[in-house]
Amino acid sequence: MSRSKIPAPRVKNFYLRAKQALLLEALLGTVGFAKKIKADASGKVFSNLQVWGWKEEQEFSQLPAEKRRIRLEKRFAAGVTICIFPEGRDVPPEVLALARRHRVAVFRTPRSKKVCDAELRRILSEFFPKQILISGGLLQIFGLGVLIIGDSGVGKSESALELISRGYKFISDDVTLIKKTAQGTLFGSAPEVSQNFMEIRGLSIINIEQIFGKDVISRKSEVNLAIYLERWEPGKEYDRLGLDAPENFEILGIAIPQITIPVAPGRNISTLIEVACKVHILRKKGYHAAREISRRLDRALSSQ
Repeated sequence: MSRSKIPAPRVKNFYLRAKQALLLEALLGTVGFAKKIKADASGKVFSNLQVWGWKEEQEFSQLPAEKRRIRLEKRFAAGVTICIFPEGRDVPPEVLALARRHRVAVFRTPRSKKVCDAELRRILSEFFPKQILISGGLLQIFGLGVLIIGDSGVGKSESALELISRGYKFISDDVTLIKKTAQGTLFGSAPEVSQNFMEIRGLSIINIEQIFGKDVISRKSEVNLAIYLERWEPGKEYDRLGLDAPENFEILGIAIPQITIPVAPGRNISTLIEVACKVHILRKKGYHAAREISRRLDRALSSQ
């Protein structure tokens, strides 16, 4: 796949762009600031910038000390330039020690992992303005290009597989290459190396075209909607009426609607994604179910 040369900003440039929005604290001072943020062989930039969420921290803490050291050595030797610890998390001393040795910048922020990921996308879209790789899969559902993103291990690929089995078009899994046209339209495709492939835990790598046939494959699609799969948090307040406007998901400076779906055992995520797409289509036509029931309640109360 031909690709124009991607500039390589330095970690210092990232820090200056992100420090105010993320309230970044540089835990090692200016260590690593001179390093360049480069794309890897597939063009992916996010592999160089790692945000340690709750899941990553739990997995790391459960490893024996020697395995923790080996894992960190491999990560840092592979080209990681920045580690960010969200929600004010404490950073293990061994991470700081090895990061200093490998000249990796370590930052802490009070912001959530979700906010960090969004800010990283925004900044990278400024550094690499024509294209970016997003961690997430892309399907065509009811004619919409739907980007499925969310927490690691939440079931994005499994939900996409179920939707493909229902006849929807598959474009990419896990990583999606998104390009912005001169008209400001976003189009997504799979990186050449991963076209047709999907990773499913327990089944490893599968070839969607070989299993379901050529009819379910689409090489690219306009990106119209983002669906964020979020692990259900007990006690957290979720919007139950839908009166609030959808969030925006920004890619390369273009905002598209984002619908967040909390994921919990027993919820049929694939069906919820289908319904979310229908809801989005109806909203674009001017129909809002939450507003209709609100009007009915208002009429019922006023008639008493």
